Amino acid sequence: MKWRLLTVAMLVLILFPTPAGAVDFSIPDVQIDAQLQQDGTVRVNEKHTYEFDSKFKGIIREIVPKKGSAIERFEAFENGNKLDVKKKKDEYRVQRKGKKGTYVFDLRYEIKDGMTKYEDGAEFYWPFFDKRNETDYGNMTITIMPPDRAHDVLFAGYNSAEEKGSLQDDGSVLFALGEVAEGTNGDIRVVYEPSLFPALTAVDRKVRPAVRADLQLQEIERAQFAANKEKTNFIGGIVLGVSALSVAMASLFAGLRRKRYIREVKAQIASSGFFVPSYDISLPATILFKKGAATVELMSAALLDLVRKGNVRQIADDEFELIDVNAELDHEQELIKLLFFQVGDDTRFTLSQLKAYTKEEKNYEEWSKSFTMWSQLLLNERKQYDLKESSAGIRSLFSIITLAGITLAIFFGVYELFMLMTFAIVLAVLSLLFAIFYSPRSYVGTLMLQEWQQVEDWMNNMEPNKWDALTTDDRFRVLIYGVGIQHPELEAYYEEFAEAQKQLAAHRSVSGSEYGSDGFYVHNPVFLTGSFNQASSNVSSNAPSSSSSSGGGTGGGGGGSGAF
Repeated sequence: MKWRLLTVAMLVLILFPTPAGAVDFSIPDVQIDAQLQQDGTVRVNEKHTYEFDSKFKGIIREIVPKKGSAIERFEAFENGNKLDVKKKKDEYRVQRKGKKGTYVFDLRYEIKDGMTKYEDGAEFYWPFFDKRNETDYGNMTITIMPPDRAHDVLFAGYNSAEEKGSLQDDGSVLFALGEVAEGTNGDIRVVYEPSLFPALTAVDRKVRPAVRADLQLQEIERAQFAANKEKTNFIGGIVLGVSALSVAMASLFAGLRRKRYIREVKAQIASSGFFVPSYDISLPATILFKKGAATVELMSAALLDLVRKGNVRQIADDEFELIDVNAELDHEQELIKLLFFQVGDDTRFTLSQLKAYTKEEKNYEEWSKSFTMWSQLLLNERKQYDLKESSAGIRSLFSIITLAGITLAIFFGVYELFMLMTFAIVLAVLSLLFAIFYSPRSYVGTLMLQEWQQVEDWMNNMEPNKWDALTTDDRFRVLIYGVGIQHPELEAYYEEFAEAQKQLAAHRSVSGSEYGSDGFYVHNPVFLTGSFNQASSNVSSNAPSSSSSSGGGTGGGGGGSGAF
């Protein structure tokens, strides 16, 4: 169980990491105007709206030029006031300290040699951002403006800019991209009549056929995408429905069987009357079966069980003496080795020694190794008894459904079937959890836990007539069980135990028997469990407690936005 919980926790940390020390901001709006010049120079005005939820020192604009072009005369303004800019490679850091609030930054620069002139047109083909961008844009518009009114305009958008362009009356092309996710490409491409750019020297080939071929290919791909989307919606929906039905039927079957077992064992217990259960399996292994994982509370209960068996004697609230090292079970021997020989001084073990030992970081590895060994030996004993039913078949089924859900979620995401994708993800997660944690109890296991549940119910009431009827060993086992399960009324009902011990001592004194010769005396277990909890905290406090990418825009260009 421990490794299963650790696996889930690690997955959560990987999928949802928590950033440390980063500036908290968003960019809800970006407007980019690119004014093409007759000599092929492109003058760009960008207006970036930032919403900061924390203090900041400035903003970042990365502009990676295409091969053969260059960025020149980069300037930044706010409300007409010029801001300092520091450049490092292709990154421009605009210096502007501020606090939480909304700020609008005007960025101006020129793209040198950003256009290419062909026989049949002059082309501006540029990536204003690419997959290097690490920030979402809430709403982005890019406007390409010719040097004069244009009539023969051809344009295309790629990736996130596909089908987002529209021709304006003056020949400008407006790309309304809307929301742009981080890490995506979005190249824009506009071709004007070559006569608008007399200062440019033409390349001896044509460009319009290539652009038209791209547009035709996009149309074919969209048609194919729509057909595949319909097919995925139909077939994937059927597979998803069958998988979901299988999960529901298997869960219903498991739930009905569990309820039937509980109903039958409760009827059996009711006919037997009140008693403290006794099985061949040890009490610590019984508690492990109930809790599902070994804990420090279980370790303190296991120590008290050694007191009950006579291997250990409790001298005071925080002191124990080793009487017999030859314990019956492997996990009992391992616990003696850990507490008396590793932490204590062979024959004596004190809670003060435990506290001091676990405060030393050098002991952490050895303590963890021994604790893990003790836990495993305890689990080995539990596995020797038929307390759980075989679940290999149903686990395999849920593993297959998990893989099917993941596969379906990927296909649904690719074809923008987001509602089905959500259902597939939920199905995959539920199936994965079922495959990991499903471990049904057998009839015997259910009976044992329900018998102890009857004892728990009695603990809440402490009915004297039932307490008086218990043997000394039964009373001790009830106390140990309460320690192991962390019963909320542990301290309250220990006072009842303590009073019963005093009465037992008085009775034996009158009858001439020496108190404790055939009985027991247990000091306050609340102090004991508190000390083991502190040891666990000490060990936990000693436990030990960064990316680049290539561009994806046309011609190697691209970039993105950020803040610092």
